[in-house]
Amino acid sequence: MRGSSFPSGVGSLISQMLRGLDLETRVKEQTCALVWDEVVGEKVASSAQPEFIRDGRMFVVTKSPVWANELTFMKSDLIARLNQRVGGNALKDIIFKAGRISRREKPAERADEEALEGIQLSDRELETVETAAREAGEGAEMMSSLLSTALRLEKWKTARGWTPCGNCGALQKTDEGICPMCRLETE
Repeated sequence: MRGSSFPSGVGSLISQMLRGLDLETRVKEQTCALVWDEVVGEKVASSAQPEFIRDGRMFVVTKSPVWANELTFMKSDLIARLNQRVGGNALKDIIFKAGRISRREKPAERADEEALEGIQLSDRELETVETAAREAGEGAEMMSSLLSTALRLEKWKTARGWTPCGNCGALQKTDEGICPMCRLETE
């Protein structure tokens, strides 16, 4: 006997699960880091770079405490501009912390939309994307795009030395081997 609260089929179940994972928001969060340089401009980008994003919180490393303080005053504006650029309200907070900014990557080495489009997905990955998209029903096209982007971004990061966080498993690129979110929770 089936109650009205149970999904009526596999498609409904997958759609509910994907909404529960909030994949669209997670992809938009990561896109905020991809468009950071473009949104903040060359001067700020040369002095502050996103390190990690999770749960709507972007961790940005600045080259000095002065930059961290100055950008804190601009936080609301930066959040609004980044959210507008990615088309949603994925970013809720930015945490600025003085530290060491790694060598600036050349534009060809950054994960922009063109770089991600050039990353090939395996037949198995494409099949997974197609199956999930088909099961999503009316949101199939958006789901296919989101899943493909997420898989390409993960491959891009892994190829550039990002490793799983020692605590939560999220991809990170810190000297400590622990993502900024887990580091913040332990401080």
